Amino acid sequence: GGNLDLYISNKILGWNIQMNVVNALVYRELKTRVSQVRFGVAGVFIEPLGVMCVFLLLFRLLRSRPTPIPLYLFLGSGIVLFTMFSDVAIRSSNGMKANEALFFYKPVKPIDTVLARTIVESCLYAIVFIVIIFGTFLIKQQIILNDIALLFLAYLGLIVCAFGVGLFLMVATFIYPSLQQFIPLLMRPLWFISGIFISLRSIPQFIKPFLSWNPIFQAIELTRHSFSLDFILDESVSLIYLWQCAFISLFIGFLFYSINEKRLLTR
Repeated sequence: GGNLDLYISNKILGWNIQMNVVNALVYRELKTRVSQVRFGVAGVFIEPLGVMCVFLLLFRLLRSRPTPIPLYLFLGSGIVLFTMFSDVAIRSSNGMKANEALFFYKPVKPIDTVLARTIVESCLYAIVFIVIIFGTFLIKQQIILNDIALLFLAYLGLIVCAFGVGLFLMVATFIYPSLQQFIPLLMRPLWFISGIFISLRSIPQFIKPFLSWNPIFQAIELTRHSFSLDFILDESVSLIYLWQCAFISLFIGFLFYSINEKRLLTR
């Protein structure tokens, strides 16, 4: 009994230390994130909202067919979710280099930096999402949100997927530094095949199987459906599939990290 109590106490103490480490890293990452853009905290939100406004204007000028949900929700869902995923992946890939001085302290682990960056990015873009929903309310004078649980699960599923990818990329780019320059290049094709500007139902049938595998596309479609039932999901879209991708990504990320953790800390 005494040994069990001691074991549990040590585990709780270890978890408390790690939580304090992650909290400190979250504060550090947020401070760094804000300092990297103009206009401080506001600048963090101006970029995705500015991109959305530009494409909103282009769609208004070039696209005559109406969307099942308001266009700013349609575009906002795609831009916010993709940018969140992309930023987590890119920022996690250089997590070791940006925080290498902190690994002198034994409680700080490389995985903590990825977790901190994932928390910061996902929370920032969640606020952007709230701003878009509130802006829709001001324009339409009604809350357009049919299924808040689906919205939450789709967003959380993509966060978990992004964390797994970020963890894998952090290890991969540390072992093979030349990969760092290719990650932003790999994100560019994803921008066009993740459903930011189109829905899966509007894609020709022969292309659909090749795009529906993309968990980002799945999360975006589920998010749009959560706003209104008028946005009809394609039969290939599934919340279960999104979470399967999230858990697979998480498993691969943890496996790759656990195999190379000692290498990360001793190199």
